[in-house]
Amino acid sequence: MIEIGHIVAESRVAPEHFHARWCDVATHPEWAPGMEYLRLDGPLEAGARGVMKAKDGPECPFIVSDLVPGLAYQDTLLLDGAELTVRHESHPHGTGSRLELHARMDGPKAAERAAEMAGLKEALASDLAGLIALVERTD
Repeated sequence: MIEIGHIVAESRVAPEHFHARWCDVATHPEWAPGMEYLRLDGPLEAGARGVMKAKDGPECPFIVSDLVPGLAYQDTLLLDGAELTVRHESHPHGTGSRLELHARMDGPKAAERAAEMAGLKEALASDLAGLIALVERTD
């Protein structure tokens, strides 16, 4: 396993608003500008499969690898020889939220794929900042 990054941020908005946005995968491009689309093949649940496409990359399959209502959404991107897992968590913090992203790469080609995605931690931090701005603007 290769740890890609752990990103933490806070917001004045309640955690359920962030969890709802993470679970609405079709809207991810609204706050993650590097994403072209994410599509699920069925209802959102642990084990659900779909495809995602970054603006500068090929379409890749992913799986919803964990879903804890109101707390966590986790997806795993299925790459050639590796898996990129990103866990999104929203926790109550004061009158708002503490948000955490954990990203890791697993598999026999994890080091190679991680090197190809050298700016991923920064992109995830930027995406989280975009999500916070969107949710705070619309709350």
